[in-house]
Amino acid sequence: MGMGWDVYVCGVDGAPAVISLDLDLRETAERGTHPQRLHVRHAFHAPRANGLPDGTENDAMYALQDTLVAALTEETDAVYLACMNNHGYREHFFHLPAHSDGRTVVAKVEAESADYELETFSEDDPAWAYYTEFLWPDPRTMQYLMDRRVLQSLAENGDRHDLPRSVDHCLDVPDERSGRALLAEAQAAGFGERVRAQEGRWQVLLERDDAVELDHIHGVVWGLCEMAERYGGGYDGWGCLIAK
Repeated sequence: MGMGWDVYVCGVDGAPAVISLDLDLRETAERGTHPQRLHVRHAFHAPRANGLPDGTENDAMYALQDTLVAALTEETDAVYLACMNNHGYREHFFHLPAHSDGRTVVAKVEAESADYELETFSEDDPAWAYYTEFLWPDPRTMQYLMDRRVLQSLAENGDRHDLPRSVDHCLDVPDERSGRALLAEAQAAGFGERVRAQEGRWQVLLERDDAVELDHIHGVVWGLCEMAERYGGGYDGWGCLIAK
């Protein structure tokens, strides 16, 4: 099962940006069949002072997006990567096969749209570097997205995130010595549990009572991510029972 689309907030060129991204395209990028990157953007009619839309034109923007994606997909076999709101513009990103005439397709869409003037930019990007290096979330943002997904699943089952409960964490380490050193540090921060060998790898299993409101549990998780990295390991995830 893939990761699908997700949305995150970051800073771009000194202003807030909201990026919606398809997280399942790394394998597509590796095939090398779509080396041309195409940007299509339009200005907001009513941007807020921070450069993001005020919400009054959402229907028109989403309708244009649907039309644009459908046209480029059908006529050029384009792959839709992402869209970004930033600095008073909404920008869409595609990858196309070599020599595809995406700009002509965009011009047709613009001619049929009375709402927005469309600007385009394209360049060769066979390694999909813009996708992997600019649009892709940094490690902390990606962990935030994963934590948010866990909480969404809990919420669907009636969980009250503000209620403390036992939360289990799993961390991978390269060897038993590293695991025991990590466990000692974690115990000083109030965690309990053990080190174990599991299918040829060493793991540290931690447990502590915590509420799971997003900002709080993400702070806990990211602290453990940094702790695991200090011992040459990595963070493997968390879970808990539903609390009502």
